Amino acid sequence: MTGSDNPTRRTLLQGIAGASTAATLSIAGCTQIEGFGGGGDSSTLEFWSSPNEEEVSFHESAAEEFTADNDIELEVRPVPEGDSSEEVVLSALASGTEPDAFANVFPGFAAQLEVNDAAVNLYDIEGAKQALTERCGEEILSRYETPDGDLYQAPWKANPVLFQYNDTVFEEAGYEEEDYPRTLDALVEAGIEIVDSGAAEVLWDRAPLPTWYERWFDFLPIYFAASEGKAEMFTQNGETTEPAFNNDTAVTVLQFFQDLFESDLLPTQSSENPKFPENKAAINTGGPWVVPYFEDVNEDVRMSHHTAPVPDDVEPNAHTYADPKNTTVFQSSSNAEAVWSFTAFELGEDWDVRLLEDTLQLPHREGIIDSASSFFEENPDIKPYAEALETSHPPSYTPDYTKVMDIFGDEAFVPVVRGNRSPEKGLNAAEQKITEELE
Repeated sequence: MTGSDNPTRRTLLQGIAGASTAATLSIAGCTQIEGFGGGGDSSTLEFWSSPNEEEVSFHESAAEEFTADNDIELEVRPVPEGDSSEEVVLSALASGTEPDAFANVFPGFAAQLEVNDAAVNLYDIEGAKQALTERCGEEILSRYETPDGDLYQAPWKANPVLFQYNDTVFEEAGYEEEDYPRTLDALVEAGIEIVDSGAAEVLWDRAPLPTWYERWFDFLPIYFAASEGKAEMFTQNGETTEPAFNNDTAVTVLQFFQDLFESDLLPTQSSENPKFPENKAAINTGGPWVVPYFEDVNEDVRMSHHTAPVPDDVEPNAHTYADPKNTTVFQSSSNAEAVWSFTAFELGEDWDVRLLEDTLQLPHREGIIDSASSFFEENPDIKPYAEALETSHPPSYTPDYTKVMDIFGDEAFVPVVRGNRSPEKGLNAAEQKITEELE
């Protein structure tokens, strides 16, 4: 997805190279919401999924059941290939070939679609707010609203980021699980002991890289936990994105990463193959998908799942980064109400449980542990992620998200971690550069 200085939709979309081959199609026989879309001769709605095969199959199954009981034709397809799904969608918008809905939208992209008048405010659809409130709960739902209280993304699923501890490594280093380091200082001390003992090559197989999405799996989980969910990275004031990260919590978290790097507990560059499942790294971060992924690499890998470590003066808590993906309905759809009807259908409780069973990804449903109790009895490793769902936080809602997070990585995270700047100077530099870029 591209960064922007809030240009007009036409300027933004004309600047996107290439075009998708998908067509924007309409539907016959359903009521159109006033103000959305236009007419069309086709009778098919088009719904784009992520390229993940499990997700495509999930949407296809839901569509088959939905269309059997409704006079609707619905085609599910994975988003066409491209550098990123965001760029593909923007190209489709530029050429008028976007789908009716897309179910792989993160909040920064939803904000970009909103400011360019490409997405439907779901609260304009009768019954949508009530249905989503009943499913998600008011607190979770509010995290995905705009600063003005509108909604351009239906919260669908999340992969709360937890810390995986390699039990084999920690046991070899003489630790019992109840003694695992759970604070930032303790983790640095334990890391030095573990690496010096030869139990692992590094504490954490995570090189400091600048790319915007890397912060989802290193800085943000600890930042949210260290602030007990109170700190933000950015705030959105109308069309203006304002940095909010220059605070004591960010200083503490960056100092932790600098300490790790100075103590040779992080690699200097990314590994070709993951070290954690081969018992060469002691900790890792990721969502519930890491369980089958690491077991595919090494069926004998043993790991436990914990919330992010916190500073000594902060109580352990489950606040973390959510890693969410949501569903957006496009303004150009000839029948936004019909598209929403299908979206609401696959957000139902039965389909939420099926999503969990099919993909190990967590639906944004309040009380999912009770709704899928038998699943969690059979898959206890996934339950800690579900327990963190209601204290998981999305990325900042700003159309400039990728741009400002790239700058944060270039000016603050990487130079601070590598010891080239103090945390305070890194944060000041990032704040100044972001402010200048967005003027």
